[in-house]
Amino acid sequence: MSEKQDQQRYVHSLGGCRPTPLASYLKALGVFRLIAEGPDSNIRGWWQNDVFHLGTRLSQAEIERFFLHNYSPTPLLAPWNGGSGFFPKDNKAAIEAIRNSRADRFQPYRDAILAASAAVAHIDEKPAKGTEKNGVIAACRRSWRGAALEWIDAALTFGADGEPAFPAMLGTGGNDGRLDFTNNFMQRLVTLFDLSDDIGTPMPESSNRLALALWATPIDGLESAAIGQFLPSSAGGPNGANGYDGGIKVNPWDFALMLEGCIVFSAGLARKCSASQLPQAAAPFAVRGSGTGYDSASAADVGARGEQWMPLWDHPSLYREVRTMLREGRCTVGKRPAGRGIDMARAIARLGVNRGISQFERYGYIERNGLSNLAVPLGRFDVHQRRFQRLLDEVSPWLDRLRQMAQDKLAPASIQRVYRSCEQAVFNCAQFARKSDFLDLLVAMAAAEDQFLASPKFSGDRAMPIPPLSEAWLSAVEEDSCEFRLAVALAGQFGRLKGDSKQSISQSVRVHWLPLANDQRKFLKSESGINITPEQCAVGLDLERGLIAMIGRRLMAMNRGESYDSQQPVPFYPLRLRFDYLGATWEHIAAFLNHETDDSRILQTARALMALRWPKSFEFTRQKTPRITDGSKAAFGILRLAVSPHAIRIRTEEHESEHEVRCNSMVFQRLIAGDLPGAFRLAQRQLLNAGLRSKMPLATGDAKYARRLAASLGFGLGFHTYSRLALTITDCDASEKPVTEHFV
Repeated sequence: MSEKQDQQRYVHSLGGCRPTPLASYLKALGVFRLIAEGPDSNIRGWWQNDVFHLGTRLSQAEIERFFLHNYSPTPLLAPWNGGSGFFPKDNKAAIEAIRNSRADRFQPYRDAILAASAAVAHIDEKPAKGTEKNGVIAACRRSWRGAALEWIDAALTFGADGEPAFPAMLGTGGNDGRLDFTNNFMQRLVTLFDLSDDIGTPMPESSNRLALALWATPIDGLESAAIGQFLPSSAGGPNGANGYDGGIKVNPWDFALMLEGCIVFSAGLARKCSASQLPQAAAPFAVRGSGTGYDSASAADVGARGEQWMPLWDHPSLYREVRTMLREGRCTVGKRPAGRGIDMARAIARLGVNRGISQFERYGYIERNGLSNLAVPLGRFDVHQRRFQRLLDEVSPWLDRLRQMAQDKLAPASIQRVYRSCEQAVFNCAQFARKSDFLDLLVAMAAAEDQFLASPKFSGDRAMPIPPLSEAWLSAVEEDSCEFRLAVALAGQFGRLKGDSKQSISQSVRVHWLPLANDQRKFLKSESGINITPEQCAVGLDLERGLIAMIGRRLMAMNRGESYDSQQPVPFYPLRLRFDYLGATWEHIAAFLNHETDDSRILQTARALMALRWPKSFEFTRQKTPRITDGSKAAFGILRLAVSPHAIRIRTEEHESEHEVRCNSMVFQRLIAGDLPGAFRLAQRQLLNAGLRSKMPLATGDAKYARRLAASLGFGLGFHTYSRLALTITDCDASEKPVTEHFV
């Protein structure tokens, strides 16, 4: 057996030390620290199966013997707080018992009490406040050493203005409201040990209570005492135990070892400097609260105390390694330290955290049970690389601006609501990284844009449209659905509009939903806020009505001569695809015509995709072909060919021809008027003038279906799809007799 194996011949599973609640997590670190600084400096600790494990040369009996007979409590004191035992109105029983004890194990505590008493000797009755309180803290920092000084670093830090600030884990410098942690720590020591003898003999119940704290060995009987925010389940209250009302029951070893573990979270200098804008975040992995990412999330949870992410590691580590990891507390998003819960989630998804951490247990310091502050577990995050995370960098500045808007006192509730939806979507992207999560994020952002238009005055000087997003987003959000392909076929279209400078401007269909400047990075502004013009004809409409309004607006511009293409002297339908692959197929159109699609999902997705910079090539996931339940292909095909955005090319083995079909807006106008036969006849005439003869003599249908056909013209088709339609339902050889085909 090697020397290393001999030093760690025992592996102990501490069933009483688990990641939740916070008291149990801190207790594990307290046990680890005390043994490492005491009988076994080579002890190793790690988390496995939600239980803390120790690898040590000590047997179970030796560990228990150490805590019962050799444990020297860390002198935890807070003379700057009222209730700490140093002032006339405080509970002094415990501090006097330790001051008068004779056991060697309490000598460091007696010395610390003497030094602390000297620091507050000049204060008469009431606890120190303001400058006087700062002086007490400074005096303690100068005179205290070792673990006592680390306790101060864990309990408080100093901001850039020189004023003390308090990490949320230890309340406000070692107390939470009226509950002073240090005084209660000393009270628990009094119940664990006999302070009247020379060795500090353990009390009769101490051994069984230690077995419960370490190994989760069941016992009967705990003492009534407060534990603060660390153990919410023991806070008492209605339904807190058997019967109508439960009292507060605490194992004194849990409280003592928990506070011993808090010392591990004293921040190093690098962490303090990186958290200069948020002194509370000087504690390791402590950030501002986000109020999202868990089931009970509420805007009210975003309080001053924030949240803290507790690391879990699954490989045996020395205490000094864990201590170094926590002192650094490194967690970054790119080059920026994480400052909010949402940043922590993103950093974890990109491995921007300390090496060796396998998971984080997220805790929020939230008001629950009235005005009580409780450390509430908010979920577990695995640490591993997740895909598409760098895409979130593109939208992060926009989301920060939206957050600032939502936090404005004048912000409408709708703005606050859409921001929370966006933040929840970012959490899902970081935690799960599913394609649906990234699509939901874009959909939520597009919904925020709609709310900007609903509050144009408030949003005018604050809001910005979603910036142009990289083409990589298309891979991140693609899904195997007919709705997605139709959304792409809508969002991937553009037209050329003549601007005031007589220059040809390529305008996305996005301008019909949002009032955008030419670079699409700003909203059009007016004295009353965002300037909504007649160009935004589809705002607030459902998909069918929005498509009809968009097409009508484009055709109106074409008729006025505002839409043109210098390469094509013939007036074409003023909506074309940027790339042929973006087009829908006949099967997708048929599903839309037959009401087999979710129109609201198509519109939401299309609105989200309008912000993308489209890639020059892309291969969609192979889809299941939608079931076509009627023979409407010919009716749609004739109408669609009559409003083709470009020349139709027909190529067969016998010949090749190109046909330029003039766009006549009356085809569309008759459709929305419900006149399907009239629109069909006009479309036939347009095709015949271009050398294409319809194989279908007539089409009939009701007004509702005619409007559905009109709306379907808003989806772009690929260049080759037009050619295949022309080959199927038209004939460029006038000698052939038409084929009779009816649609009812």
